[in-house]
Amino acid sequence: MKNISLTLPSLLLSILFLSACSTTPSSLQLTPKLDENISVTKIKSDKKWSLTSQDLRTERYLIAISSGDDVATLINESTSTRTLIEQTLKTHWLKQGHQISNKGVNGYQIDIQLLKLLAEVEQNTMNHETDINLVIKVQLKSETTTFSKTFRSHYEEKAPFSASVTDLAQQLNKQLSQLLDQIVQDPEVNDKLAQL
Repeated sequence: MKNISLTLPSLLLSILFLSACSTTPSSLQLTPKLDENISVTKIKSDKKWSLTSQDLRTERYLIAISSGDDVATLINESTSTRTLIEQTLKTHWLKQGHQISNKGVNGYQIDIQLLKLLAEVEQNTMNHETDINLVIKVQLKSETTTFSKTFRSHYEEKAPFSASVTDLAQQLNKQLSQLLDQIVQDPEVNDKLAQL
Protein backbone atom coordinates (compact mmCIF):
# COMPACT_ATOMS: atom_id res chain seq x y z
CA MET A 1 0.00 0.00 0.00
CA LYS A 2 2.89 2.37 0.73
CA ASN A 3 4.17 1.77 -2.79
CA ILE A 4 0.95 3.08 -4.32
CA SER A 5 0.81 6.16 -2.07
CA LEU A 6 4.37 7.17 -3.02
CA THR A 7 4.01 6.60 -6.75
CA LEU A 8 0.66 8.42 -7.08
CA PRO A 9 2.11 11.88 -6.28
CA SER A 10 5.06 11.20 -8.59
CA LEU A 11 2.69 10.16 -11.36
CA LEU A 12 0.53 13.26 -10.87
CA LEU A 13 3.58 15.53 -10.94
CA SER A 14 4.81 13.87 -14.13
CA ILE A 15 1.43 14.37 -15.80
CA LEU A 16 1.37 18.00 -14.67
CA PHE A 17 4.89 18.55 -16.01
CA LEU A 18 4.10 16.90 -19.36
CA SER A 19 0.87 18.82 -19.80
CA ALA A 20 2.69 22.10 -19.04
CA CYS A 21 5.30 21.28 -21.69
CA SER A 22 2.74 20.35 -24.31
CA THR A 23 0.93 23.69 -24.04
CA THR A 24 4.03 25.88 -24.35
CA PRO A 25 3.44 28.61 -26.96
CA SER A 26 5.99 29.07 -29.73
CA SER A 27 5.89 32.88 -29.52
CA LEU A 28 4.68 35.73 -27.34
CA GLN A 29 4.44 39.50 -27.51
CA LEU A 30 5.95 41.79 -24.92
CA THR A 31 4.04 44.94 -23.97
CA PRO A 32 6.39 47.32 -22.14
CA LYS A 33 4.83 50.40 -20.56
CA LEU A 34 6.45 53.37 -18.90
CA ASP A 35 5.44 54.19 -15.34
CA GLU A 36 2.51 56.64 -15.50
CA ASN A 37 3.88 58.51 -12.48
CA ILE A 38 7.10 59.55 -14.25
CA SER A 39 7.16 63.32 -14.39
CA VAL A 40 7.63 64.69 -17.89
CA THR A 41 9.88 67.76 -17.85
CA LYS A 42 8.89 69.89 -20.84
CA ILE A 43 11.69 71.45 -22.84
CA LYS A 44 11.86 73.77 -25.81
CA SER A 45 14.38 72.73 -28.40
CA ASP A 46 14.84 73.45 -32.08
CA LYS A 47 17.16 70.43 -32.51
CA LYS A 48 15.76 67.75 -34.77
CA TRP A 49 16.84 64.27 -33.77
CA SER A 50 16.76 61.32 -36.12
CA LEU A 51 15.88 58.10 -34.30
CA THR A 52 17.12 54.65 -35.26
CA SER A 53 17.22 51.34 -33.46
CA GLN A 54 19.05 48.07 -33.96
CA ASP A 55 18.53 44.55 -32.70
CA LEU A 56 22.06 43.29 -32.01
CA ARG A 57 21.12 40.27 -29.88
CA THR A 58 22.97 37.03 -30.51
CA GLU A 59 19.86 35.11 -29.35
CA ARG A 60 16.74 36.30 -31.18
CA TYR A 61 14.30 34.32 -29.00
CA LEU A 62 12.86 35.58 -25.70
CA ILE A 63 12.78 32.42 -23.58
CA ALA A 64 14.89 29.24 -23.60
CA ILE A 65 13.70 26.39 -21.37
CA SER A 66 16.25 23.59 -20.91
CA SER A 67 15.85 20.28 -19.14
CA GLY A 68 19.07 18.33 -18.72
CA ASP A 69 20.53 17.22 -22.03
CA ASP A 70 17.22 17.59 -23.90
CA VAL A 71 16.91 20.15 -26.69
CA ALA A 72 15.82 23.52 -25.29
CA THR A 73 12.31 24.81 -25.92
CA LEU A 74 12.65 28.25 -27.55
CA ILE A 75 9.90 30.87 -27.41
CA ASN A 76 10.20 33.65 -29.98
CA GLU A 77 8.75 37.14 -30.13
CA SER A 78 5.58 37.53 -32.19
CA THR A 79 6.19 41.27 -32.67
CA SER A 80 9.52 43.07 -32.91
CA THR A 81 10.61 44.04 -29.39
CA ARG A 82 13.11 46.46 -30.93
CA THR A 83 10.26 48.37 -32.57
CA LEU A 84 8.25 48.42 -29.32
CA ILE A 85 11.25 49.81 -27.41
CA GLU A 86 11.88 52.47 -30.07
CA GLN A 87 8.22 53.53 -30.14
CA THR A 88 7.94 53.69 -26.33
CA LEU A 89 11.03 55.90 -26.00
CA LYS A 90 10.05 58.06 -28.98
CA THR A 91 6.59 58.72 -27.52
CA HIS A 92 8.11 59.83 -24.21
CA TRP A 93 10.71 62.09 -25.81
CA LEU A 94 8.05 63.71 -28.03
CA LYS A 95 5.99 64.42 -24.88
CA GLN A 96 9.06 66.13 -23.42
CA GLY A 97 9.19 68.44 -26.43
CA HIS A 98 12.01 66.92 -28.48
CA GLN A 99 11.65 66.96 -32.25
CA ILE A 100 12.19 63.43 -33.53
CA SER A 101 11.91 61.81 -36.93
CA ASN A 102 12.90 58.42 -38.29
CA LYS A 103 14.83 59.97 -41.16
CA GLY A 104 18.54 60.70 -40.82
CA VAL A 105 18.39 64.21 -42.28
CA ASN A 106 20.47 66.15 -39.77
CA GLY A 107 23.48 66.01 -37.50
CA TYR A 108 21.65 64.86 -34.36
CA GLN A 109 21.03 61.16 -33.99
CA ILE A 110 19.61 58.84 -31.30
CA ASP A 111 20.52 55.19 -31.78
CA ILE A 112 18.92 52.56 -29.54
CA GLN A 113 20.67 49.19 -29.51
CA LEU A 114 18.96 46.12 -28.07
CA LEU A 115 21.91 43.97 -26.98
CA LYS A 116 20.22 41.30 -24.83
CA LEU A 117 16.70 40.33 -23.82
CA LEU A 118 16.54 36.71 -22.73
CA ALA A 119 15.01 34.49 -20.05
CA GLU A 120 17.00 31.28 -19.59
CA VAL A 121 15.28 28.55 -17.59
CA GLU A 122 16.82 25.31 -16.33
CA GLN A 123 13.95 22.89 -15.63
CA ASN A 124 14.63 20.16 -13.08
CA THR A 125 12.32 17.40 -11.87
CA MET A 126 10.87 19.29 -8.90
CA ASN A 127 11.94 22.91 -9.51
CA HIS A 128 13.32 25.39 -12.01
CA GLU A 129 15.90 28.15 -12.05
CA THR A 130 15.35 31.35 -14.02
CA ASP A 131 18.01 33.83 -15.16
CA ILE A 132 16.79 36.90 -17.07
CA ASN A 133 19.10 39.51 -18.60
CA LEU A 134 18.27 42.70 -20.49
CA VAL A 135 20.79 45.14 -21.96
CA ILE A 136 19.94 48.29 -23.94
CA LYS A 137 22.48 50.86 -25.14
CA VAL A 138 21.48 54.43 -25.96
CA GLN A 139 23.84 56.43 -28.16
CA LEU A 140 23.44 60.14 -28.88
CA LYS A 141 25.49 61.76 -31.66
CA SER A 142 25.95 65.28 -32.91
CA GLU A 143 28.37 66.39 -35.60
CA THR A 144 31.08 66.85 -32.97
CA THR A 145 30.16 64.68 -29.95
CA THR A 146 29.10 61.12 -29.19
CA PHE A 147 27.60 60.01 -25.88
CA SER A 148 26.58 56.45 -25.05
CA LYS A 149 25.22 54.74 -21.96
CA THR A 150 24.35 51.09 -21.38
CA PHE A 151 21.39 50.09 -19.20
CA ARG A 152 21.13 46.62 -17.65
CA SER A 153 18.57 44.59 -15.76
CA HIS A 154 19.12 41.17 -14.16
CA TYR A 155 16.73 38.81 -12.37
CA GLU A 156 17.30 35.37 -10.82
CA GLU A 157 14.82 33.01 -9.21
CA LYS A 158 14.69 29.43 -8.02
CA ALA A 159 11.13 28.17 -7.69
CA PRO A 160 9.29 24.86 -7.24
CA PHE A 161 7.56 22.92 -10.04
CA SER A 162 7.65 23.74 -13.75
CA ALA A 163 8.31 27.18 -15.14
CA SER A 164 5.23 29.09 -16.28
CA VAL A 165 5.60 30.84 -19.63
CA THR A 166 2.93 33.33 -18.52
CA ASP A 167 4.94 34.19 -15.40
CA LEU A 168 8.14 34.46 -17.44
CA ALA A 169 6.44 36.82 -19.91
CA GLN A 170 5.15 38.96 -17.03
CA GLN A 171 8.63 39.15 -15.52
CA LEU A 172 10.17 40.07 -18.90
CA ASN A 173 7.54 42.81 -19.33
CA LYS A 174 8.16 44.10 -15.81
CA GLN A 175 11.94 44.22 -16.29
CA LEU A 176 11.74 45.80 -19.74
CA SER A 177 9.31 48.45 -18.47
CA GLN A 178 11.60 49.24 -15.50
CA LEU A 179 14.63 49.47 -17.80
CA LEU A 180 12.82 51.89 -20.13
CA ASP A 181 11.79 53.91 -17.03
CA GLN A 182 15.49 54.12 -16.11
CA ILE A 183 16.40 55.36 -19.59
CA VAL A 184 13.80 58.16 -19.72
CA GLN A 185 14.63 59.27 -16.16
CA ASP A 186 18.39 59.10 -16.56
CA PRO A 187 19.83 62.58 -15.84
CA GLU A 188 22.82 62.10 -18.17
CA VAL A 189 20.67 61.07 -21.13
CA ASN A 190 18.24 63.94 -20.48
CA ASP A 191 21.08 66.48 -20.17
CA LYS A 192 22.71 65.28 -23.40
CA LEU A 193 19.38 65.38 -25.27
CA ALA A 194 19.01 69.01 -24.18
CA GLN A 195 22.62 70.17 -24.59
CA LEU A 196 24.50 67.97 -27.10
